[in-house]
Amino acid sequence: MKPFKNGVILGRFQHIHVGHEKLINIGLKTCDRLLILVGSSDQFNTKRNPFSSDLRISLIEKIYENEIKTGKILVGKINDLSNENDLTPEWGRYVIKTAEDYLGEKLECIIYGKDKNIFKCFDKEDVKNISEILVDRKSLNISATDMRNYILKDDYENWKKYTNSSIYERYNDLRNILINIKNN
Repeated sequence: MKPFKNGVILGRFQHIHVGHEKLINIGLKTCDRLLILVGSSDQFNTKRNPFSSDLRISLIEKIYENEIKTGKILVGKINDLSNENDLTPEWGRYVIKTAEDYLGEKLECIIYGKDKNIFKCFDKEDVKNISEILVDRKSLNISATDMRNYILKDDYENWKKYTNSSIYERYNDLRNILINIKNN
Protein backbone atom coordinates (compact mmCIF):
# COMPACT_ATOMS: atom_id res chain seq x y z
CA MET A 1 0.00 0.00 0.00
CA LYS A 2 1.20 3.49 -0.84
CA PRO A 3 1.39 6.38 1.65
CA PHE A 4 -1.76 8.05 0.23
CA LYS A 5 -5.03 6.68 -1.00
CA ASN A 6 -5.37 9.56 -3.47
CA GLY A 7 -3.69 12.69 -4.69
CA VAL A 8 -4.01 15.44 -7.25
CA ILE A 9 -1.71 17.19 -9.67
CA LEU A 10 -2.91 20.39 -11.28
CA GLY A 11 -1.35 21.92 -14.36
CA ARG A 12 -2.15 23.58 -17.64
CA PHE A 13 -0.11 20.96 -19.54
CA GLN A 14 0.36 23.30 -22.54
CA HIS A 15 1.68 20.68 -23.56
CA ILE A 16 2.79 17.78 -21.37
CA HIS A 17 6.55 17.27 -21.15
CA VAL A 18 9.05 15.28 -19.09
CA GLY A 19 8.85 17.78 -16.22
CA HIS A 20 5.12 17.14 -15.91
CA GLU A 21 5.80 13.41 -16.15
CA LYS A 22 8.23 13.68 -13.24
CA LEU A 23 5.46 15.14 -11.07
CA ILE A 24 2.96 12.54 -12.27
CA ASN A 25 5.40 9.71 -11.61
CA ILE A 26 5.97 10.98 -8.07
CA GLY A 27 2.20 10.94 -7.66
CA LEU A 28 1.99 7.38 -8.97
CA LYS A 29 4.65 6.24 -6.50
CA THR A 30 2.95 7.85 -3.51
CA CYS A 31 -0.79 7.58 -4.27
CA ASP A 32 -3.00 4.58 -4.99
CA ARG A 33 -5.10 6.78 -7.26
CA LEU A 34 -3.92 10.02 -8.87
CA LEU A 35 -6.14 12.72 -10.34
CA ILE A 36 -4.56 14.89 -13.02
CA LEU A 37 -6.52 18.13 -13.31
CA VAL A 38 -5.99 19.97 -16.58
CA GLY A 39 -6.23 23.63 -15.63
CA SER A 40 -7.40 26.57 -17.70
CA SER A 41 -9.56 24.00 -19.47
CA ASP A 42 -11.79 26.79 -20.74
CA GLN A 43 -8.84 28.55 -22.43
CA PHE A 44 -7.40 27.80 -25.86
CA ASN A 45 -6.29 29.40 -29.13
CA THR A 46 -4.19 32.02 -27.32
CA LYS A 47 -0.42 32.41 -27.17
CA ARG A 48 -0.29 31.33 -23.51
CA ASN A 49 -3.01 28.67 -23.80
CA PRO A 50 -2.88 27.46 -27.38
CA PHE A 51 -4.11 23.90 -26.99
CA SER A 52 -7.66 22.85 -26.12
CA SER A 53 -8.23 20.84 -22.97
CA ASP A 54 -9.38 17.89 -25.09
CA LEU A 55 -6.06 17.91 -26.97
CA ARG A 56 -4.05 18.23 -23.76
CA ILE A 57 -6.00 15.38 -22.19
CA SER A 58 -5.52 13.19 -25.28
CA LEU A 59 -1.74 13.62 -24.96
CA ILE A 60 -1.82 12.65 -21.27
CA GLU A 61 -4.06 9.68 -22.06
CA LYS A 62 -1.64 8.49 -24.75
CA ILE A 63 1.30 8.54 -22.32
CA TYR A 64 -0.57 7.06 -19.35
CA GLU A 65 -2.95 4.75 -21.18
CA ASN A 66 -2.26 1.72 -18.95
CA GLU A 67 -2.50 3.65 -15.68
CA ILE A 68 -5.82 5.13 -16.78
CA LYS A 69 -7.19 1.71 -17.80
CA THR A 70 -6.27 0.25 -14.41
CA GLY A 71 -7.76 3.18 -12.48
CA LYS A 72 -4.45 4.41 -11.09
CA ILE A 73 -4.94 7.72 -12.94
CA LEU A 74 -8.04 9.81 -13.51
CA VAL A 75 -7.87 12.84 -15.77
CA GLY A 76 -10.26 15.76 -15.33
CA LYS A 77 -10.76 19.36 -16.32
CA ILE A 78 -10.86 22.49 -14.21
CA ASN A 79 -11.79 25.89 -15.60
CA ASP A 80 -10.22 29.08 -14.36
CA LEU A 81 -12.15 30.49 -11.42
CA SER A 82 -11.81 34.06 -12.67
CA ASN A 83 -8.55 34.19 -14.64
CA GLU A 84 -5.44 32.05 -14.79
CA ASN A 85 -3.53 34.44 -12.53
CA ASP A 86 -6.10 34.12 -9.75
CA LEU A 87 -3.80 32.72 -7.08
CA THR A 88 -6.00 33.19 -4.04
CA PRO A 89 -7.25 30.94 -1.26
CA GLU A 90 -10.61 30.89 -3.08
CA TRP A 91 -8.81 29.28 -6.01
CA GLY A 92 -7.22 26.73 -3.67
CA ARG A 93 -10.61 25.84 -2.16
CA TYR A 94 -12.04 25.51 -5.69
CA VAL A 95 -9.21 23.11 -6.64
CA ILE A 96 -9.72 21.00 -3.52
CA LYS A 97 -13.50 20.83 -4.01
CA THR A 98 -13.13 19.96 -7.70
CA ALA A 99 -10.60 17.23 -6.87
CA GLU A 100 -12.84 15.77 -4.19
CA ASP A 101 -15.80 15.82 -6.58
CA TYR A 102 -13.81 13.81 -9.14
CA LEU A 103 -12.39 11.44 -6.55
CA GLY A 104 -15.63 11.00 -4.62
CA GLU A 105 -13.75 11.26 -1.33
CA LYS A 106 -11.54 13.54 0.74
CA LEU A 107 -8.31 14.63 -0.91
CA GLU A 108 -5.20 13.33 0.86
CA CYS A 109 -2.28 14.75 -1.12
CA ILE A 110 -1.43 17.59 -3.50
CA ILE A 111 1.69 17.33 -5.65
CA TYR A 112 3.01 20.44 -7.38
CA GLY A 113 6.02 22.29 -8.64
CA LYS A 114 7.18 24.67 -5.94
CA ASP A 115 7.28 28.33 -6.78
CA LYS A 116 6.65 31.48 -4.79
CA ASN A 117 3.09 31.85 -6.11
CA ILE A 118 1.82 28.43 -5.08
CA PHE A 119 1.79 29.45 -1.42
CA LYS A 120 -0.82 32.12 -2.20
CA CYS A 121 -3.27 29.45 -3.36
CA PHE A 122 -3.77 27.32 -0.30
CA ASP A 123 -4.79 28.69 3.07
CA LYS A 124 -3.10 26.71 5.86
CA GLU A 125 -6.49 25.92 7.36
CA ASP A 126 -7.77 24.49 4.05
CA VAL A 127 -4.84 22.08 3.68
CA LYS A 128 -4.26 21.20 7.33
CA ASN A 129 -5.42 17.60 6.68
CA ILE A 130 -3.91 17.34 3.19
CA SER A 131 -0.27 16.42 2.62
CA GLU A 132 1.66 18.54 0.15
CA ILE A 133 4.54 17.27 -1.94
CA LEU A 134 6.54 20.18 -3.32
CA VAL A 135 8.97 19.56 -6.16
CA ASP A 136 11.48 22.27 -6.97
CA ARG A 137 10.54 23.59 -10.42
CA LYS A 138 14.22 23.98 -11.31
CA SER A 139 14.63 20.21 -11.01
CA LEU A 140 12.04 19.76 -13.78
CA ASN A 141 14.53 21.29 -16.30
CA ILE A 142 11.91 22.35 -18.86
CA SER A 143 8.79 24.46 -19.22
CA ALA A 144 5.82 24.30 -21.56
CA THR A 145 6.85 27.74 -22.85
CA ASP A 146 10.20 26.25 -23.90
CA MET A 147 8.36 23.37 -25.55
CA ARG A 148 6.12 25.70 -27.54
CA ASN A 149 9.17 27.74 -28.59
CA TYR A 150 10.91 24.59 -29.86
CA ILE A 151 7.83 23.78 -31.90
CA LEU A 152 7.55 27.30 -33.33
CA LYS A 153 11.23 27.26 -34.31
CA ASP A 154 10.66 23.78 -35.81
CA ASP A 155 13.42 22.49 -33.51
CA TYR A 156 12.18 18.92 -33.52
CA GLU A 157 15.36 17.46 -32.00
CA ASN A 158 15.24 19.63 -28.86
CA TRP A 159 11.47 19.15 -28.60
CA LYS A 160 11.96 15.37 -28.72
CA LYS A 161 14.44 15.49 -25.80
CA TYR A 162 11.67 16.64 -23.46
CA THR A 163 8.73 14.77 -24.98
CA ASN A 164 7.47 11.26 -24.39
CA SER A 165 8.00 9.18 -27.52
CA SER A 166 4.37 8.06 -27.50
CA ILE A 167 3.29 11.55 -28.62
CA TYR A 168 5.98 12.25 -31.23
CA GLU A 169 3.32 11.63 -33.88
CA ARG A 170 1.42 14.73 -32.69
CA TYR A 171 4.25 17.17 -33.43
CA ASN A 172 2.79 18.45 -36.70
CA ASP A 173 -0.68 18.87 -35.14
CA LEU A 174 0.82 20.93 -32.31
CA ARG A 175 2.95 22.93 -34.74
CA ASN A 176 -0.01 23.74 -36.98
CA ILE A 177 -2.01 25.05 -34.03
CA LEU A 178 0.86 27.27 -32.86
CA ILE A 179 1.56 28.60 -36.35
CA ASN A 180 -2.12 29.47 -36.86
CA ILE A 181 -2.18 31.37 -33.55
CA LYS A 182 1.06 33.17 -34.38
CA ASN A 183 -0.28 34.23 -37.79
CA ASN A 184 -3.60 35.54 -36.48
